[in-house]
Amino acid sequence: MGWRELLDDDAAHDVDQLDRALGLRLTSRDYADALLDPRGPLFQRLEYVGDAILDMAVVRALVLREPWDEPSLAMVNGEQQALVSDRALSRVASRRDLPHVRSFAASAHRLGDRIEASIGAAWADSGVTAAHDVAARLVVQPGLGHLPLIGALPPCDGDDRYEAAALVCGHDIREPAWCGAAAAGGAPRRRLAVLGNAVLEAALSMAQYVDDPLATEAAMSVERRTATSNAVLVGRAFDLGLVGSADAADDRAIADGVQALVGAVTMDGGLAAGLGVAWSVLGRTSAPGPVDRSV
Repeated sequence: MGWRELLDDDAAHDVDQLDRALGLRLTSRDYADALLDPRGPLFQRLEYVGDAILDMAVVRALVLREPWDEPSLAMVNGEQQALVSDRALSRVASRRDLPHVRSFAASAHRLGDRIEASIGAAWADSGVTAAHDVAARLVVQPGLGHLPLIGALPPCDGDDRYEAAALVCGHDIREPAWCGAAAAGGAPRRRLAVLGNAVLEAALSMAQYVDDPLATEAAMSVERRTATSNAVLVGRAFDLGLVGSADAADDRAIADGVQALVGAVTMDGGLAAGLGVAWSVLGRTSAPGPVDRSV
C-alpha cells in the first residue's frame, strides 16, 4: 500500500489538489507534506532551490522573447522582477488553486515562497524538466504567454574560443552564432550573461541541496555568493581560454564571459545542456539530484 492510500480524507483531498495544481504527481510524501505545511527546514531548502530554478526559467523565457538588437536590459530585468517578486508570487499562489494551508495562518509572503518550494519539490522528486514544467505552468506561461517568441538568432559569426570552451565543458555547439554573441560584447552578450548567471546559481543550488542535507538556506546563500563570485569565474575563464586582450584588466568583463558561455550553451542546447556546462564550470563531474524521468 502506498502512502497516498494511508491519508485521511482531508489530507487525501489536499494532496490530490496539489497534484492538479502542479500538473505533477509527487512520489515523495516528505515533499508533499512540506508543501502542505509550508514551514520548517525542508520547506526552506526546497524554496531555496525552487527560487533559483524559477529565475533560470524566467530569464530564459524572456531572452527568447526580446529582439537581439534591443540595447537595454530593462525589459528582461523589469519583467523578471514583475514575475518573481514576493508580491507577484503571492498573487500567483492565490490564483493557481493550491490547497489551503490548514496548519497555520500563512502570510502572503509564505504563500509566495510556496510557489518556489513547489518548483524545488518537483526537481527533488522528478528532475530538472519536471521542475521547469511546474515553473512554466505556475508562473512563466501565465505571465509571459502573451509575448511572442523571437525566432531570430543573434547576428554573429562563431567564435573558436567559446566553442572550444563549451566542448571542454561537455557540450558540442550546434549553432555557432550563440558563441559569437557571447564573445562579441554589447546587448546580446549581456543578455546571455544574465541568463548564464541564473543557470550557474540554479546549478549550484541543486548541488548544495544534495551535498549537505543539513545546510540551512542562509548558509547556502553565503556559499553560493562566494562560489559564483567574479573572483572564481575569472579563474575559470583563464582555465577555459576565454580571456582576450581587451578583457585582461577587467574582472567584471572576464566573469561575464563565463556567464555568457553558460548562457550561449543554454540557448544552443536547452536547460539540461546549460546546467551541464554550469556544473562543469563549478567543478562538478556529474549532475546532482534525481534522474530526470522525462528523458
